[in-house]
Amino acid sequence: MLMFKYQSSLQNKVRYGYYLCLVMIIVISALNFFNLKRIERKIAFSFITTELFDAALEMRRFEKNYFLYNDKDSYSENLRFTEIAENIIQKNKNAIKKLAIETNVIVLESDIKEYKSLMQQFVKSSSAHSHADLHKLELKIRETGKNIVNTAQFISTKEREYIQSLITASNRVILASVVLIVVAGWLIGKYLSHMVVNPLQELQDNMQRIADGKFETSSELYPGSKDKEILSLNKACSRMIQELEFKQMKVIAQSDKLATLGTMVSGIAHQLNNPLSNISSSCQILQEEVASIDKDYEKELLQQIEGEIERAKAMVHSLLEFSRKKEFKIKPEFLKDLLKETIQLLRGEIPSNIEITTDISEDIVITVNKQRIQQALLNIIKNGIDSIADKGEISVCARRNLKNKTVEIKIKDTGTGIEPENIERIFEPFFTTKGDEKGSGLGLFVANEIIKEHEGHIGLDSTVGQGTTFMIVLPLKEA
Repeated sequence: MLMFKYQSSLQNKVRYGYYLCLVMIIVISALNFFNLKRIERKIAFSFITTELFDAALEMRRFEKNYFLYNDKDSYSENLRFTEIAENIIQKNKNAIKKLAIETNVIVLESDIKEYKSLMQQFVKSSSAHSHADLHKLELKIRETGKNIVNTAQFISTKEREYIQSLITASNRVILASVVLIVVAGWLIGKYLSHMVVNPLQELQDNMQRIADGKFETSSELYPGSKDKEILSLNKACSRMIQELEFKQMKVIAQSDKLATLGTMVSGIAHQLNNPLSNISSSCQILQEEVASIDKDYEKELLQQIEGEIERAKAMVHSLLEFSRKKEFKIKPEFLKDLLKETIQLLRGEIPSNIEITTDISEDIVITVNKQRIQQALLNIIKNGIDSIADKGEISVCARRNLKNKTVEIKIKDTGTGIEPENIERIFEPFFTTKGDEKGSGLGLFVANEIIKEHEGHIGLDSTVGQGTTFMIVLPLKEA
């Protein structure tokens, strides 16, 4: 047997309070609506009773004119209004029977027919009958007409009075409805205030104490509450404490940057050997042949020295630029140049059996924090280098998606790939498959956080034994 299970929650309390108010408003509105519809029908029918009364008055008016002036036009008009009254009775016989006052519609209909017949009889026999007979007939016509007018007037007056009483009663109902809604709303508001606002207020006070550094266990936020929102907030408190630990991870993440920096320093030192060797060779030639050296050759050697110095300065500048701790600011950067400089920083870490290729248009510009985005790209490329055991390739390509207003960067390696069960955890902090001696498990985590900082996102597609493709999507902003 299925049973209704109520789950205590602030949401349910608010919802049921809202439903109660809604049902009450709907019921009251429906009652008022049907009452107003009833008044509307009565008002619509009152026009018919008024029309009947007006037709009876016009009928009597032309009757008097005919008796006074013996005017055939007056008789025609009298007959026309008599037929109008007769048609009104015929069309609305059932409605007249349902009037608030008792009305013998058959008698009224009979009176109108008799009146019509008497008028016709009077007109036809006006020359054949004696004056006394005509006078009796005239009196009978007047009496019948008077009865018709009185009945029509009575119906019209009573119907208007009944409509007025309905309107007065409706006003009272509406006033009572407003009072009922106000009182019910106040009671429901008090209930919700007690059941909803008070726990939230106490929660706010406790959360403030935690914010002030007075940590408490999550179960102490609002003890005794069974509302699922309160229980959820208790859990959220635990997560908040975990967030504090996550802040510490940010510090650990900085250590990843330092580790990367150490790797680059060794690479830069290795690369500096080439320009320094060239400078040394040129200086030795100049020293040995200072007296006899050709001026043009001397100039060429000095230009070579200057070029190698500039090359060394560029390497050192890139290293210093990456290592400095700067405020997070973004500015437009040419993606191709930024990636070229990033790869240059990694040259010392790239084995001879691994080739890095790029396919990036010269005019693609991304608005980023150069230092941070370089760190993300370095971590991903270095991850690809570590995944290649023998000979392999890392390719980097980028394109603009003008429809979505994004720049899509693909970094593909031909490494060992990632096991399917590890793909969902690849961006978790401290998760690594390289072993403790080769990785801290922070590289891809830091890269993911940096991409999020730039309002972008990162995904991957990997096949074991074939390699991994990282897809970085960054918003395309105006340069």
